[in-house]
Amino acid sequence: MARGDGPLLAPSRVLRASAPDAPVIAHVPHAGTRIAADARATILLDDIALTREQLVMTDWHTDRLFDWVTRRGATAIVFEPSRLVLDPERFLDPAAEPMERVGQGVVYTHTHDGRPLRRPDGALRARWIETLYRPHHALLAQLVTERLDRFDRCLVLDCHSFGSHPLPSEADQAPDRPDVCVGTDDWHTPPTLADALETALRGEGFRVRRDSPFAGALVPLDRYRTDPRVTAVMLEVRRGLYCDETTGTLRPDWPDVAAAIERACVAAGLPFTMAANTPPMTGGPSAAIEPGTANIPPMASDSPSGEVPPILDR
Repeated sequence: MARGDGPLLAPSRVLRASAPDAPVIAHVPHAGTRIAADARATILLDDIALTREQLVMTDWHTDRLFDWVTRRGATAIVFEPSRLVLDPERFLDPAAEPMERVGQGVVYTHTHDGRPLRRPDGALRARWIETLYRPHHALLAQLVTERLDRFDRCLVLDCHSFGSHPLPSEADQAPDRPDVCVGTDDWHTPPTLADALETALRGEGFRVRRDSPFAGALVPLDRYRTDPRVTAVMLEVRRGLYCDETTGTLRPDWPDVAAAIERACVAAGLPFTMAANTPPMTGGPSAAIEPGTANIPPMASDSPSGEVPPILDR
């Protein structure tokens, strides 16, 4: 990855439902690792440093952790470029985007620990907004509109993961992080939905917090705080639960974590469907994670030891 990939013809990948359609769009913004050659040329880090930066900044395998949603009738949209190229979950207006203060607005200029990532370049920023940000958000808006036209409602499920230890660039520096964070928007997230999700996730043995260490839930800007038919909730999963944070590789038991999240979302009443030929979810709460923390893997060490392996080619 550090050398730079070939050109990316489209910024987003859409995964259509394999079950009868449900009024749900799953948004996966930070699983991508693609860095095209022209984008690599703007990055000031050497290959080893870039590999380390991608390792801590990527929401590894969240496209796989949440791929069950298509079996449940949802459509998923996955942003393919690395967030080190462009972050599709940032506000375009620098004054409205709090991460601009640490150089991590829509186009990052600094790393997670404050080192220069690329030189500020207004023309470059404008070009990537037009070629990456706007097409992705236009497609997301289109998918949501399709659901509204068909069902007169749509839930946007914002799918993320986070590191077991706070990064220096993150606002919440509390060391005791939950297993799952439920992010809400006070206009688009019904309290009953957030309550039900928290209860169901705890029933699966997860330690859960609301809006901590991250808050909010993505809504297409053309519907933001104007269309009450669009609801939204964010699920952030601690990466140490399902992958090795020192390498980015999946843990052998990651399907158990994905199944527990699926069960919780269904139990919470999220408007999914299931095709007749879809295999049932296996096990109960103890099949994935024991209540409490008995089966929850420990947090990764503060920093990887030894040489960091190359970023996986997804």
